Amino acid sequence: MKRIAVVISTYNNPRYLGFCLKSLTNQTHSDFEIFVADDGSTAETREKIAAFQNEFAGRLHHYWQDDQGFRKSKIHNDVFRDIQKFDLAICIDGDTFVHQKFIEDHFTFHLAGPRQVLMGRRVELGPRFSAEIEEKDIPRINRGMSWRLLLSAIRRDSRAIFRAVRVVQPYLAQWLGRTDVPDLIGSNFSTSPSLLLEVNGYDEKFTTYWGEDGDLFIRLRNAGASLKGTKALAVQYHLYHTPREATAEARAEYARMLQNFDYKRCENGILKERRSDDALSQNI
Repeated sequence: MKRIAVVISTYNNPRYLGFCLKSLTNQTHSDFEIFVADDGSTAETREKIAAFQNEFAGRLHHYWQDDQGFRKSKIHNDVFRDIQKFDLAICIDGDTFVHQKFIEDHFTFHLAGPRQVLMGRRVELGPRFSAEIEEKDIPRINRGMSWRLLLSAIRRDSRAIFRAVRVVQPYLAQWLGRTDVPDLIGSNFSTSPSLLLEVNGYDEKFTTYWGEDGDLFIRLRNAGASLKGTKALAVQYHLYHTPREATAEARAEYARMLQNFDYKRCENGILKERRSDDALSQNI
């Protein structure tokens, strides 16, 4: 049996984090541990995590660092360093919640062999839907397409709602165009911790929003990982917040890096590497 680590990114949003954790309480595959990668949240987030400790019986771990700006990459690398004995890392964001078969879908995909990356997508919940639901509603909503979600779409609130419907048959998913996923988003992907170590995790040079996930994707691609995208399985629901946009400069840099097939490892990641003319030194 594979040991599974679920890594949740969060920052000062305890309400949404509660939805995320609640969706993990009714998973069909329940043999996993949770690692909350907290980029400097205040006490309310700590209290929310503490409220779930009994439900996960020692399987919920809180990693926290001082709030010194956007340092998602660093707190994730702290977790990645400590989960190397696990077989699978599933990364999600704390402003999402997941289908009850989410862990099962990621787990089943990785039974096919090593060096794989599953890249999922998500249902985009609207502001009205996100405001009206409560934590207690999640175990009913995360079973797939619900009447509340359908009504939200009719109201032109939520989007991409048909991603809530799992398509198990590969040929049907391909025919429906639900295997066309060009890259990785940090809120829904999985791979082995050993492969994350091989490419050295997230690059900690990213200290402003956007770019860190694409940078990781490029290195995984260049390292020869088997990349599989799906909009048909590993269903995830993204709770509404004011959108943040990448700068034109960041998008241009990502487009440039996509053409670099030699870049397989960052220097400032899980291991801190200093390059010299004579040798490569590594420090944890």
